[in-house]
Amino acid sequence: MPYRVPKSRLLPPRTAREVSRLRLGEVVRQGFTKSPVLVLAAGAGWGKSTLMASLMAGGGVWLTLAEDCQDPVVLGWHLLEAYRPRLGGHALEVEQALEHGAWAKAAEALLEELAAWHNPLGPAHLLVLDEAQRAASREALAFLRMLSQAPALQMAVLSRRAAPWEVLGRVLGERELAFDAEEALELAVAIAPELPAFEVEQAHSLVRGWPLGLRLLLRAMRRGARPEEAFYAHPDPAGLLAYLLPSLPESVQKIAARASVLGELGPEELAWIGDVSALEPYASDLLLEWVGGRIRFHPLVRQALISLLEPAEVRALLTRAADAALERGEGVRAAGYLLEAGRLGHAADLVMSQGAEWLRQGLTYTVLAMLERIPQEMFATRPALCYLHAEGLRQAGRYAEAEQAYRRALESGVEQANVGLARLFLDTVEPARAWPYLEAARKTHPEEAKRLWAENLLNSGRVTEAAAMGMVGPRLWLRGGQPERALQELRREHTRSLPVAQNHREGTLLLALLEAVAGDAESAQAMAHKGRREGETLGSPFVVALAEARLGHALLAQNRWEEARAAYERALALAEGGPARLKVEALGGLAAIGAARAYADMIRLSREAGDPWVEAFMTLAVAYAHLRRGEPFGLPAFTALEDPFLLALAAAYPWSSAPTELLERYPFLAQPTLFAPPIHRTRRLLWEAGKLPLPYHPGVRVELFALGGLSLRVEGREVRLKREKARLLLALLLIREWSKEALLETLEVSDGEFRVLWSELLGALEPGRPSRVPGYFLKPYGLVRVPELWVDVWELPDSNRLPLEGFDHPEIDRFREAYRASRRQRLLLSSEPASWLEALRLEPTDEAVLERLLETPLAAEGWSLYAAAMRELGLEPDRRLERFRSLR
Repeated sequence: MPYRVPKSRLLPPRTAREVSRLRLGEVVRQGFTKSPVLVLAAGAGWGKSTLMASLMAGGGVWLTLAEDCQDPVVLGWHLLEAYRPRLGGHALEVEQALEHGAWAKAAEALLEELAAWHNPLGPAHLLVLDEAQRAASREALAFLRMLSQAPALQMAVLSRRAAPWEVLGRVLGERELAFDAEEALELAVAIAPELPAFEVEQAHSLVRGWPLGLRLLLRAMRRGARPEEAFYAHPDPAGLLAYLLPSLPESVQKIAARASVLGELGPEELAWIGDVSALEPYASDLLLEWVGGRIRFHPLVRQALISLLEPAEVRALLTRAADAALERGEGVRAAGYLLEAGRLGHAADLVMSQGAEWLRQGLTYTVLAMLERIPQEMFATRPALCYLHAEGLRQAGRYAEAEQAYRRALESGVEQANVGLARLFLDTVEPARAWPYLEAARKTHPEEAKRLWAENLLNSGRVTEAAAMGMVGPRLWLRGGQPERALQELRREHTRSLPVAQNHREGTLLLALLEAVAGDAESAQAMAHKGRREGETLGSPFVVALAEARLGHALLAQNRWEEARAAYERALALAEGGPARLKVEALGGLAAIGAARAYADMIRLSREAGDPWVEAFMTLAVAYAHLRRGEPFGLPAFTALEDPFLLALAAAYPWSSAPTELLERYPFLAQPTLFAPPIHRTRRLLWEAGKLPLPYHPGVRVELFALGGLSLRVEGREVRLKREKARLLLALLLIREWSKEALLETLEVSDGEFRVLWSELLGALEPGRPSRVPGYFLKPYGLVRVPELWVDVWELPDSNRLPLEGFDHPEIDRFREAYRASRRQRLLLSSEPASWLEALRLEPTDEAVLERLLETPLAAEGWSLYAAAMRELGLEPDRRLERFRSLR
């Protein structure tokens, strides 16, 4: 008798989808190109089901497993019911095998039916197995391993733990499934739009990308809770319990609740709780972590489970745990227990005595969370807590709040707050605001103030004075006009095994800047990405925003204008709510792309900060970007600038003379770097100085646009060839290299006519070229790939436009058709329906491609293209597609 499969198990769940996880969807699609089975292994609330349900919009099979599916026969019945509509009468053999308990035979029969049913020309189909951890058994694994051999089957196994499914294919874990910063902002816009990006970044860092945790945390913040407070005391634990408890027996719930009170358990605590071994089978359900023989609960899970206990029982367990932790010297854990037990005075004293050390260890959010839970009246009697709070806020990048907390500490008589305020304005590179507090700090804390004084001199552009006070290091060399020395020193430091940087001015992001200025722009790009990851790990929106600006610099150095613009815009958006100085580099970058208002704002903020060096630095970046694009820019004079490198760049601008000595002194200017002049000018200068082994260099930049029609620009000005056959000759040279005889035959010209055409082309590409000098852009007989020649067909191979339109010539027709076919083939290899639609645009009567599209959300657009093309040919759509006529 067939096993009854609940219909609800054959339907994907309905889940909130405020975030369009395009990035992760692409990760899944790319994963399927390498492995037919993907195992999405992560605990509850990581968005596995939501993601795959959204990817099934174009069709597929969904199956939610339960504990009974550990039996392979039951699993077989589930799969049969899921595929029955597609198998039709061919399901009989599978059904008969299952009725006799022959699950292996049933699996083989199902595999054969799926193989016979599959259309080799059609797309792969998707099978999603949700809650797979419930069905984990050796036999179920063997069944699915066999089924995974079906041609063009893409199987997604969604499980709270990777074992035993990881042997089936590639595993995507919490790292891949975690929300990135952009997705966190998108979620916040949907459920808590009033929260600034600054706070959303902090929440995202606290939950380490956990989608469910972020959702609950943002809801708490929307109710007015601070991120750290919400993280440790979520006001709505029932919302999380609904995800955690359905699969836990009541006895396990009780043990888990008692265990969760301690947050983390070792052998010494086990006697208080009960048989915690009962939790092991449910470790993934509870999001437990096993660390050095200890069991650790996630804070949100812990707070939710505690709500199942009576308050008195919770207090007793917490008090006992706090005393034991203090005896072991575990102050952080003890303070947490004391706070939850309500022993607030003891907790405040402990935080006040050990908090500074915890901050030095990088436990910023731990300290902040504790301080948020201490009543404000205790701050009045313990003003040192105000200073500790300010230090934590500064380390977290919450500079406006930190400034207020320092001032409160200062008003309460904590003179060390002057040192803290000076550090704050050093962190934000606002030297003008730091000086008054440094003056005050010199009287009470002279040793600490001396080092900070030297750094503030450097931030003010007073490099000589800073060096005289003993300051050294990459930032001094950079602002002192020695970017290469700074880069080499920082590269050496960066190769050592160092912890994640706690200071954005030293480390990865400084290296990203130096690579963009004096090194390798692609390395600068990689360092900027790494810096962003570090910022996210640190929970510092300041660092994340600065990383985006440094990414913009790396892209600007490579003349990737639109990508650089996007990075600068992201940096500016993330800087909202932070220090004004944080916007300077992003605004300067946007000005380099051509935003005049951004330039004025950058100048104003630089001057308000009292940093003439960054004003000059970004102004020159703007000027040189304009120069590389061939656009005018009026470079102002720089005063109070001690950087000889920047002064030399200003003196050489706009490189109308011949500053060859500058290239010799700073050879990186001949490479794609932030202050590089146009490549054709530097190479011309090197050639004139005998540094470039060429017979001739024209000193111009040539741009050849072939996508669509054909046009030629030299030094940004369009050049029109006098003879139509000269245009044809240029088009033919773009296609491939030729022999002279083949060109003569193809052009249908005599040898004399050909010489005239070749001479016209040489003269257009290289104006002023001396006679009898070999061509620079042309060789017998083809185009030369040199840095000064930009051809859109070479740089943009996936353009929607076809090349050399308007030419009626068999050779060009063949080239155009080959380009079309190659692009079409690349589009069809994609797993994106949008790419298939683009392929259909290239050949709108291709019914095989249309059939693919008719099973996707783009069916209507595909049908419209096809029907219009058929009508244009005076034909009717294929009768096989009659059922889709309603789409018209």
